[in-house]
Amino acid sequence: MKFTRLASAVILYSASLPILAASYTITELPTESLGQNQYGLSIDDTGTILTAVENRYNSPIDLSTINFENGDIIAGLTDIESAKNGVFNLEDYTFLVNRAITGSRNFSLFTQQLGSLQAFSTDGSPNNINFINAFDTVSEALGGYSQAMETTPKDSVGGTHIVGNSEGPFRTIDYVNENDATIKYIVSDFDRRAFAQVGENVSPLLPLDVTLGGTSLVNAINDNFVAVGSGSILPSTALTTGIENCADEEIRGDQPIEACYRKIIIVSSGTSVTRRSGLWLQRAHLWTLDTNGTVIDTTTYGTLVTDEEDTPTSQGSSQILDINNSNVGVGVASVKINEGTSLNTAAAIFQNGTVTQIIPDEDMLPNSAISLNDNGYIVGLRSLAINRVSRNKMFIYNMNDDNLKFVDDFFESSSTIPRAVNNNNLVVGSADVEATASSGTSRKTAAFLYDIETDNFQNLNTLIACDSPFNLIEATDINDNNEIVVSATTKKPARDARGDIIIDESGNEVLVDTVVTLKLNPTGQAPATCSDEDLGVEDRNGASTGLYMFGLLLLTCFFRKRIKK
Repeated sequence: MKFTRLASAVILYSASLPILAASYTITELPTESLGQNQYGLSIDDTGTILTAVENRYNSPIDLSTINFENGDIIAGLTDIESAKNGVFNLEDYTFLVNRAITGSRNFSLFTQQLGSLQAFSTDGSPNNINFINAFDTVSEALGGYSQAMETTPKDSVGGTHIVGNSEGPFRTIDYVNENDATIKYIVSDFDRRAFAQVGENVSPLLPLDVTLGGTSLVNAINDNFVAVGSGSILPSTALTTGIENCADEEIRGDQPIEACYRKIIIVSSGTSVTRRSGLWLQRAHLWTLDTNGTVIDTTTYGTLVTDEEDTPTSQGSSQILDINNSNVGVGVASVKINEGTSLNTAAAIFQNGTVTQIIPDEDMLPNSAISLNDNGYIVGLRSLAINRVSRNKMFIYNMNDDNLKFVDDFFESSSTIPRAVNNNNLVVGSADVEATASSGTSRKTAAFLYDIETDNFQNLNTLIACDSPFNLIEATDINDNNEIVVSATTKKPARDARGDIIIDESGNEVLVDTVVTLKLNPTGQAPATCSDEDLGVEDRNGASTGLYMFGLLLLTCFFRKRIKK
């Protein structure tokens, strides 16, 4: 259908509304009842919102993973006998939950696994919250899902097809060591893997290479059920050597081979344990799904390094971050610089088997393409040194005429990160709103809304009620109804591990800074005028248009196709 941007001055005046400064009402997602912090990640044209909840309340305790003769367990519990029977007072329950979450973050082989992030979908109504289980399964002993895997949803289409990233299901194995002692190990068959979920049907989005399970990440899906991201295409020498060492009993030592495999993917530095990088060669992947979410075709892309003498391992990596309904993908790919002596990262277009660099200027590297729409607009960012500090600056690239524009944001040294663009050519993301920061803290950010056609960059906090208790810090997605998902900070009552509100000695609720997910709903009404002091903004484009902007809008009278993303 046709979307009338501005039919006449009469229409604009009668609406009494600057088109680019429409106000928004706020819907707080009901997922706040599930955990202290929530992170909204996407919204599709049906209004389906995907969100990740941190440290979910009332997590299950798996008694089979607890050795009640362990010294740490004995010292940490106040009522060990009740705990053995699955009856926990709050202190003991909190101890066991924190132990499981900490052990999971440190890739422990001996503690219960609890993913710190759990995925949900919702339309914003209180009675519509759906757990996205991915590879998790129901356990009779736990009375539901194990919640062992950390799962992050990424995108959805039609309110039905959801894609995201999770970990391998964990299982317990009993290993009899050389001292004839039975030790329980908690292992998984793969580490990180993308998935597509349609109802109860969950399909893995497998990478080209599945050595030790491989690794894959998905970022987006379009209306054609084509999902994009990256995956492993080749194991590294370090990985194959590690697998060979695990197969050697003398080198492996007194541990199950599954535990040895698990240790290959991690690296320790002091008290910190992280995933080891570089175990697989990563390349852009494109998965074509059927209506049930099952993969029917997988395509991989190369990089911007095309020298025939280069081996795959010297050609770097690539990843698709978004895809439109013409099956054009955008993202990043390695490119050679300094006369071919080193690699850098460049924004790229992935189309018909070809990878094309968007910004050929080597001096503008590194840069990345983040999102695109069906009108041919690509949104990305480049890293720029300002006062010897690296900042991100947003660019808009038009595939139709190759026009490249860098956007003026809140102020010269503001770092801006775009997250999404819709088919109304509106971009959302986050940007710095203060030039300086307190010692040891990051600069404050605000969610922004940018209109490509009018070059209007706005703080979304100016488009909501001035007395709102929420500070919008990042906009993560926008659909073609101009509904926006944002992360915001606010004061909320602190809750314990059971989800019960914490009361201080005086009987008052303890308020803490909390991250919540909000849906912004366009009203079609002009926003209130909020002062910069209220918003904490040092310098920004105003939310109101005035006579000058009104005159500019009169010069931009045109029609535009509004294509469903």
